[in-house]
Amino acid sequence: MGVALIFSVLSVQAQTKLQLSSFENNRGSWSEVAKVWADPLQPNQVLLSEGKGSIILNAPDKKKPGTDIVSREKFGDAEVTLVYMMAPGSNSGLYLQGQYEIQLLDSWSRAEVKAGDNGGIYERWDESKPDGQKGYQGYAPRQNASKAPGVWQTLNVQFKAPRFSPSGDKIENARIVSATLNGVTIHENVELFGPTRGAMSGGEVAEGPIRIQGDHGPIAIKSLEVKPFDRPAPEFKSISYQVFPGSYTELPNESTLKASSSGKIASFDEFVAGLSTSSLSKFDGTISVQKAGNYTFRMAVPSNGLGAIQIGDASEPMQLRQGMILAAKALQPGEVPFVIWVSKPTDWTAQGFYLTANSDAMWQKTYSEPAGMDFWASDPILVDTRETPVLRSFIELPNRQKVSHGISVSSKSGSHFSYDLNTNQLLRVWRGGFLDATPMWNDRGNGVSRPLGAVTDLSLNTPLLHNPDFSPVSKEWQAKGYQVLGDGGLSFSSKSADGMELKDQIQVKADGKGIDRSVSLSGNSAPMMIRVAPGKILTPVSDTLYWIEDSGLFLQVKASGQKPQVGAEGIFLPITSALNYSLLF
Repeated sequence: MGVALIFSVLSVQAQTKLQLSSFENNRGSWSEVAKVWADPLQPNQVLLSEGKGSIILNAPDKKKPGTDIVSREKFGDAEVTLVYMMAPGSNSGLYLQGQYEIQLLDSWSRAEVKAGDNGGIYERWDESKPDGQKGYQGYAPRQNASKAPGVWQTLNVQFKAPRFSPSGDKIENARIVSATLNGVTIHENVELFGPTRGAMSGGEVAEGPIRIQGDHGPIAIKSLEVKPFDRPAPEFKSISYQVFPGSYTELPNESTLKASSSGKIASFDEFVAGLSTSSLSKFDGTISVQKAGNYTFRMAVPSNGLGAIQIGDASEPMQLRQGMILAAKALQPGEVPFVIWVSKPTDWTAQGFYLTANSDAMWQKTYSEPAGMDFWASDPILVDTRETPVLRSFIELPNRQKVSHGISVSSKSGSHFSYDLNTNQLLRVWRGGFLDATPMWNDRGNGVSRPLGAVTDLSLNTPLLHNPDFSPVSKEWQAKGYQVLGDGGLSFSSKSADGMELKDQIQVKADGKGIDRSVSLSGNSAPMMIRVAPGKILTPVSDTLYWIEDSGLFLQVKASGQKPQVGAEGIFLPITSALNYSLLF
């Protein structure tokens, strides 16, 4: 990859962080508190809270019925990031511009999701249609990436507002450019043909408020930020070109070149080389910049072609490169000179080149995109759980360390886990799709499979056992194999060099709400600890249920006297000969 980086850091695009005071129509059910939690196993639509702080809580009751709140500020194109918590069984919604609802719902453990589930784009509605046909143009999320009620979830939406003519006629529909839920892409490039059901009166607008549904149940909002996408893309203007016959892999002395053709064009798509043989083309002109910012231009030439791009300072050296070429620079408003070279060194190199620009709070702008580009990623290779419910592979951890003897286990409920056969550690749990095996099987492959859903990493390949002071117990384990127990269940066996035997059974719950784990040690009499999850913030929910807030997990123990402990490296449970616990996620 060719890279030309010349960055001077400019101010970051302003974001609007909405607090309760940013909204209108609060009739008493909305307040600001310091802490919120819930028991996910109690289907009573309750969020518990304490203190006064910055968390926005809707807790409707008979005296204070819930109402929708509407932001005073209005927005057009924007990126909206919402960190929220659902009560068990609760329902709410995020209305973009007060018109288009992204559903917020307790969709925990649903194997199949619809437009009315968490993260779905809610249906439009036509009361004049027959029953069963009134709702239409709703879009379900690609997969259920929801977390348990009582856990903080993150929804990020990039929204493009509708466009209107000077006379007020709509000329372009609104669009969800992308939406992610808990880090998982659930929508891409979805056109919104009109307001969804329950939209505010007045119809579609160029700018509108953020509206949070409050009359269907409790919801807590930890953070709601809106970043306007109001940076205009730079425009290439006064484009001149020259075409030089010949095959070049390096830039020659320009004084030695003789052009076979030259001219001016309004856009790069108008360019015609006029040669079917090898050639070198030069483009120059100015870039019109309306707003100061850090801009990144990406360029590439099809097949075995080469390119070079220079923005601004003409004294900067230029070099022909293959692959994707990056030119990143801080630009001030005004006219900035540019030079682009495109080398077609062989007769079969496709004409034209690829060129885009990106910047904070700006939609990507494509200036040229020819046929024949060959650097796009291949179609994903997804593991079919009906044929391969259990897969052995390398597993890449968040610290980029690879587990060589990893195994991943699927379930019909849509909850899955991965395990390290070398260290006997439960590595991760997730809900949604199973595995993307593209890195493992595409081309030569690297043996790695990747989880598709909302992942919670549990271990960075750390030792299983620890002393009561949380220091690691050093043991060399030899795997003795594993046994498939049915859907979502495996039993693992290992033996240590000093004769200790370990049995570890993990089973996805039938309702998909988490996993049950049973660990037994034979030949051991010393009290030890097992690290069950990362995290430092542990909140008791009941005698046997604990919320690990910073990991987004619930830890369920089997007896009220069995209390987890917070150590420097996470949450631990004591074990001498046996341990049983569950993780809900």
